[in-house]
Amino acid sequence: MSRISAEWADLLDRLMPFHLRLDRMLRVTHRGPLLQRVAPALEDGHTLLEHMEMQPSMPNATFAGIAERLAGRLTILRMQEPIIQIRGCFVELPGKEELLFAGSLWVTELEALTELGIAGSMLPPNEPLIDLLMTHRLMMTAQQSSQRAQAAARDAESRRQIETLEEVNRRLDTAVRERTAELERINAELTQLLRSMPR
Repeated sequence: MSRISAEWADLLDRLMPFHLRLDRMLRVTHRGPLLQRVAPALEDGHTLLEHMEMQPSMPNATFAGIAERLAGRLTILRMQEPIIQIRGCFVELPGKEELLFAGSLWVTELEALTELGIAGSMLPPNEPLIDLLMTHRLMMTAQQSSQRAQAAARDAESRRQIETLEEVNRRLDTAVRERTAELERINAELTQLLRSMPR
C-alpha cells in the first residue's frame, strides 16, 4: 500500500507522468498517468519483472538489492509489448516500504510518440521529451525556411532569366527594325537608280 499522501501522489503524477512505485515484493502499487497510457498491461498489483527488464540487469532482484545497488543510478526499464523504454532511477521512499522509479519515456524519433498516442500537450514543462519536441519543431522551422529561401532564389533566378530574355528580344527587335529600314532604303535607291537609267 502507498505510504505517501494523496497530495504527493498527485504531484508525482503531474511532474513525472511516467513514474511508478513498487512495494517490498516489487509489485506495482501505482503508475503515472502516461505510463498507464503507453503500458496498459502493466497493472497495479503485477510484479514489475513480469513485464519489464532492467538494465543494469539484476537476476533475482529484490527490494533490498535494488535499494542498495540501483538507487540513484541510471536505470532503463524495457517492455517488449509495446516496445517502450523508460529511463530514470530508483529512489527508496521514506518509510522504506516503497521504491519510486522516477523516469521518462526514452524515444529517439518523434514518430514513436505518435504511435504511442502521446501529444506534447500531455507533457509537463520539465519532461525531457519536451526537448525532443522543441528540437523537432526547430528543425521543421529551419527546413521550411530553407525551402522558402530556395523557392525565393528560384523565383529570383527565373525573373532574372525572363528579364534577360526580354532584353535580348528588345535588342533583336531593334536590330530587325534597323535592318528592315536599311533594306527598304537600299531598295528605294535601287528603284530610283533603275528608273534613271536610259532605256
